[in-house]
Amino acid sequence: MGEAATTAFLSFWAAFFTAISVEKVLFRGGDGVGNRLERLVKPRGQGEGIAVSTAVQESGALRELREKLLCAGLKRKSDLEKFILFQRICYGAPVFLAITAYFLLNLPAQNAFLVGICLGAIFLLVPRVWLLQATFKRRREICRHLPDTLDLFVVALEAGLSFDSALIRIGEEQRRVSTHISREFLYTNQQILIGKTREEALRDLAKRCGVPEMDSLVRAILQSNKLGTSMVKTLRAQADALRKKQKQDIHAQILKAPVKLIFPLLFFIFPTLLIVILGPSLIQIFRHLVPGSS
Repeated sequence: MGEAATTAFLSFWAAFFTAISVEKVLFRGGDGVGNRLERLVKPRGQGEGIAVSTAVQESGALRELREKLLCAGLKRKSDLEKFILFQRICYGAPVFLAITAYFLLNLPAQNAFLVGICLGAIFLLVPRVWLLQATFKRRREICRHLPDTLDLFVVALEAGLSFDSALIRIGEEQRRVSTHISREFLYTNQQILIGKTREEALRDLAKRCGVPEMDSLVRAILQSNKLGTSMVKTLRAQADALRKKQKQDIHAQILKAPVKLIFPLLFFIFPTLLIVILGPSLIQIFRHLVPGSS
């Protein structure tokens, strides 16, 4: 009776997650409440109905997830749908694997249930770990190539280009070096073209990148616009400051290296050296001290 109940439980959740995934992939009709609100409000104003529907559909956890995907460089709506599908596949995979282990490998019901729980704990962290890794990798790339990007920005402004034209030029030139910086600058220029102010677009840029260096750059540019100072001098000073900071970070990593090497030396290298150096001597001592060992 216990095995039958466990089998029914696993089958139910496997069918449940499979149905949710198939429904999201094949039938993307949107939120029913949002669609009804859109139909009610749309006759009064097209834009207002879309705004109400968007506010309803992207509330709570969905908005937070979209912000995390923006920090990872995933801006398209299809990226959000693919990530949600990836999450649900990871949530349903442990149940499927547990049922497979129960029927194909002939494991007991309790063991199959424990396997499902362990795999569920692992698969639950897979989407979050992947998203964090993508975010950290993107931020590291932005920090590494930002000083060279600012030098190119200075050259473009000194050549007579406007700020918006310089954004386009930098986005096109940096595509071969850093795709993330190229996309962010081009996306910022698109935001300015569709009606956002330069200040709002730059603040969104700093928020999407999520690195202190970009936030400091945006603050310096906005302050330069307000005070009317030279943009070229401001960007050159920011590039020099970023290079000094990178050199300081490298120097700090070099100073930390001896401390980090202590643990490998103590647990891996020193025991091996002791075995290689003292091993023959200990064998000879053991043969002379213990009678009959030779």
